[in-house]
Amino acid sequence: MFKVGDLLVRFGKILKVAEIKDDSIEMRPFFNLKSSNGLTYSIQTQNLDSGKIRKLITKEKLQQLLQLLKNASLPTEINVLENKLSLNTQNLGESLQLLKTLWHEKQNHAGFLPGGRLSLYQQTLAQVSDEVAAVKGILPEEAKRLILTSLK
Repeated sequence: MFKVGDLLVRFGKILKVAEIKDDSIEMRPFFNLKSSNGLTYSIQTQNLDSGKIRKLITKEKLQQLLQLLKNASLPTEINVLENKLSLNTQNLGESLQLLKTLWHEKQNHAGFLPGGRLSLYQQTLAQVSDEVAAVKGILPEEAKRLILTSLK
């Protein structure tokens, strides 16, 4: 299923497979290596299906999602709690749609969002930026600029 060196997404974090054992897979953070202080994630192979782990999307799929982001319509209401929970669904398309909605709301309110919405916006942007950066082989800050440009 996975091999050493694969990049995976788990709860919005990009992890690199470091070691595969008979009964578990060990992963390390792909970004922020200095601040992670050697942190290692381990998941039992029997729990992989329920462990909310997936491979990165492809470059082609990313291009499709970024194109959809430019053309996507905006929902009228945002339930912050519901959308915060949806970040754990591992669906990059949904996260991009949420980001566009929050970005649009921010633009309409002179660059401000209420506390809960601002936190959700920042968390969503960080998660999306990390995955885009990993797929494109760029730094997360560059990915963030690319995403924000696509939102316009």
